[in-house]
Amino acid sequence: MARLIPKINPDEIENSGERMLAKSLISQLGAEVEVYHSFRWLAENERGTLDEGECDFVILDPANGMLFIEVKGGTLRYNERQDSWERILSNGRIRKLSKSPFDQCSRNMFKLLDRIEKERPFIGRGKLPFTFGYAVAFPHSRYEGTLPMGTHRDLVLDDSKCEDLKRSIQAVYDRWRKFSHPPLGTPEMDGVRTALFPKFGILPVLWRQVEDQEERLRRLTDMQRQLLDFMAERKLAAICGVAGSGKTILAMAKAQELARSGMRTLFLCFNKPLKDWIKRVMQDDADDNLMVNNYHGLALHLCKKAEIEFWNDEEGETPASFWSEDVPDRLMNAMSVLGEEDKFDAIIVDEGQDFRELWWTSMDSLFRDPKKKGCYFVFYDPKQNVFATSASLPPELGEPFNLPVNCRNTVKIAEHCAGLIGIEPSVRDGAPAGDEPEILQSGDFKEAFRLAAKKVNEWCQSGKGGLKFSQVAVLAPGSQKDLCPEKFGSVPRTTKFDDWRKDEAVLFSSAKRFKGLEADAVVILCHPPEEHDDLMEQYVARSRAKHVLVVIEVEKADD
Repeated sequence: MARLIPKINPDEIENSGERMLAKSLISQLGAEVEVYHSFRWLAENERGTLDEGECDFVILDPANGMLFIEVKGGTLRYNERQDSWERILSNGRIRKLSKSPFDQCSRNMFKLLDRIEKERPFIGRGKLPFTFGYAVAFPHSRYEGTLPMGTHRDLVLDDSKCEDLKRSIQAVYDRWRKFSHPPLGTPEMDGVRTALFPKFGILPVLWRQVEDQEERLRRLTDMQRQLLDFMAERKLAAICGVAGSGKTILAMAKAQELARSGMRTLFLCFNKPLKDWIKRVMQDDADDNLMVNNYHGLALHLCKKAEIEFWNDEEGETPASFWSEDVPDRLMNAMSVLGEEDKFDAIIVDEGQDFRELWWTSMDSLFRDPKKKGCYFVFYDPKQNVFATSASLPPELGEPFNLPVNCRNTVKIAEHCAGLIGIEPSVRDGAPAGDEPEILQSGDFKEAFRLAAKKVNEWCQSGKGGLKFSQVAVLAPGSQKDLCPEKFGSVPRTTKFDDWRKDEAVLFSSAKRFKGLEADAVVILCHPPEEHDDLMEQYVARSRAKHVLVVIEVEKADD
């Protein structure tokens, strides 16, 4: 039994002649034969406009080739005096056909064959490597008399021919056969199918998809701002939020609110790139009432102002203990020298999980009234503690207020990140689903960078992705920076955050330097995470991606 395409019940075909012929074709022809019903086409003519046509049936037989059949029902006749075809209606009236059914079928055949040749050229074969031809079927009628010029009795499939349609179809093939073609193999059959039914999809351009998702996430973040009403009633609070819960946005909003109310406010974080970004975003509020800095940058600034030596360059490279233990002492010494004008009424801390014990102690000296401490808010996520600190928050902040809902990442990315560390994802209703994160494998970092370059090029192509450079970041271990190319294909890259934000190049950074920041599309190069610390670091890194995430896992070298 032949296959009918599209796969429908022949009884559902409205035209009675086509319905009868379809049943005969699929019941009498072999299982290897494909029968396409009502194949419509558009083709450009010599004037540059479009012609529309339809083939009632197209038969694709690997043993014989292609056959095109036009079906005509009712009573027809050929008017030899006018060289025209006419239909006799049930009321006896005569309607002239615009063209001969044979000419119509021939025209449709060559239009489709031309498409096949253009779309799937059979190189080195010259002509199409199969027989092709056409016929006209009159399932309800039987011809009589002499056939007009331009046709042949074997090309007329009347009701008598339809009784043994298999033999009749073979006779049509034999009449059109000019060469001894071998049977069509799988490549040829696939080539014809692809030409007739090419793969086609209407896919959103990446930048538009990101834009739509971003608007939905922005509305969700605005809903988180109701926390500010809670914070307005308190002067001290710790806010614990999952990755993507909007901690930084809320911290910035609170800092702006306090500064505008006349309180001298300090916004403090750990990461310098995050500090630079926040400072730029809040530049309109960067007046005397608001200072934005990271902890070590603040200590350096205040030590210089107090004329206290921060570090002697002659002592060589600063040890890790200096930043964690010595800097707090220098900060407190500076504040003991400086006056009230250099102290603060309110302090907002973001990335609180990265602060050390001694840092919290030194923070008291920054308040104008260390005992009352004015306003003091700390935002943190213990699961983003990639620097392995274990300091507890200032006890006066009390029990933390939880922000358990992710409103930065798409649902798919949020679920992926939560799964890394074995927690339940928490996303608000209405969050965009987004695409599933793509996990690729690579033998080494050199190959991984090639894969990353391919992705970045796809995202930044104007016709396909359309993302700006400032929307894309590539994160990899700092130890692999020498392998990172100067360009990701045709896309420039930079390690400078300012150049990235100016949209001059795609950013290349380590995950730790990028902590606290985000990008619409992120590629991460890493070893497969195995241990707890690896998983935590990857949780932080992968949650930086808002809309599109690609992870390239690099095989670990044998010890």
